Amino acid sequence: MKLGLKLSFLVYGANVVFLIATGLVFQFATELFPFHSDVIETKWEDVDPNSQILYLGMMRTEAAGFLSAGVALGVLMFVALQRNELWLFLTMSTVGIVEYLPTFFANYHVSQITRASPPWELMLSLILSLFLAAILSVVSTRNLKNVNGNR
Repeated sequence: MKLGLKLSFLVYGANVVFLIATGLVFQFATELFPFHSDVIETKWEDVDPNSQILYLGMMRTEAAGFLSAGVALGVLMFVALQRNELWLFLTMSTVGIVEYLPTFFANYHVSQITRASPPWELMLSLILSLFLAAILSVVSTRNLKNVNGNR
């Protein structure tokens, strides 16, 4: 396997781990994260019980997105390991970017209008990593086809 494909698989694999881990953290959280509390300028203990239910429900919804994107990316990655087809790599990047982009915009917006520090830089770096993985895979799969005579 070419170095470019190996690097793209490394990036995709890291994103699978991140997506699933983040989904699990959101799923099993029992209170808001510190930057969430910074946004509402309230400690978790001071949030009324009905609002706590709402906030945790919204976090579970975010968990579902991260988990489903992580599982989809993982399944596509497994298939791509077998087939090395360009559409699989581009689909993997698309799945991740579709999950990350709204989170990036929301986090960036919150960082601009509140004193909170949500991880918008992390989301941006993950988006860029998936663009890099797509570029590496496009170049590598084209080179493989040229070497094999399949233009």
